[in-house]
Amino acid sequence: MPLVNLQSWILRAQREGFAVGAFNANTLEQVQAIVAAAQMEHAPAIVQISVRALQFVGSGNGTLGLKYMAEIGKVAAQSVDVPIALHLDHANEQQVAQAITLGFTSAMFDGGALSFAENIAVTQRLRALTQANHALLEAEVSAVPRPASGGTLDRAIEITQVQDAVEFARATQVDLLAIALGSVHAGKTKTMMLDLERLREIRAAVATPLVLHGSSGVLDEHIAQSIRHGIVKVNVATQLNQAFTQGARAILDADAQEFDPRKYLAPARDAMTERVRERIRFFGASGKA
Repeated sequence: MPLVNLQSWILRAQREGFAVGAFNANTLEQVQAIVAAAQMEHAPAIVQISVRALQFVGSGNGTLGLKYMAEIGKVAAQSVDVPIALHLDHANEQQVAQAITLGFTSAMFDGGALSFAENIAVTQRLRALTQANHALLEAEVSAVPRPASGGTLDRAIEITQVQDAVEFARATQVDLLAIALGSVHAGKTKTMMLDLERLREIRAAVATPLVLHGSSGVLDEHIAQSIRHGIVKVNVATQLNQAFTQGARAILDADAQEFDPRKYLAPARDAMTERVRERIRFFGASGKA
């Protein structure tokens, strides 16, 4: 089917206590893995593209990467009969506008470098744009940090304040609100714990569907509890890259003379498909399409 706006599934997840997975893709094979897993699990899913992925796909040209991924996403969605959304993650104002114009069905505006008031103002402008194009807009209150190249955090871990979430949601009427609960982007091992009490407080005060970034480094028990307490979109990236790379490495380690990329990319794709399927089941989204 064509790419869809997943609002009805997001709202259903909020009512019924499951989460829709947003799975990052950097290559054609990774997009294929996500939609294949969604089809197998009969689940709605989000193919999520990062700004860094756009630079990679476009050989350093983010706009070209955006065009590539928009077309790949459309074809991938048409290859299955479950609802698939195409989402641009951590984008600036111009990138969000470009993505929506090209057919992305949702986007996240990252206003982390702006003041709180500026973040609200830009989000309001983009909310009008996405509404006019029948797309969803996600925005963020506080920032989920990312490790630097040496593995240290770029900045201290922030936790979203309840009043900030309330004020931001009321002012912007954003479709999805990403909040900081103690997770970190690009976590390679599951050691992080979330501030579940803060999540409960925000959920009680804000009706907007809530998003968890950086789930790969969070203990599964805390992810499960976060879904029970109101998280309805869970972002997954590092776990998928790990599975994909392990699938390719198994072939290359077994035969150092292998040179046909199809011989190692197909197992890589299969390995990622199984990891996405496992996360869909864990999030409670199987059978929800």
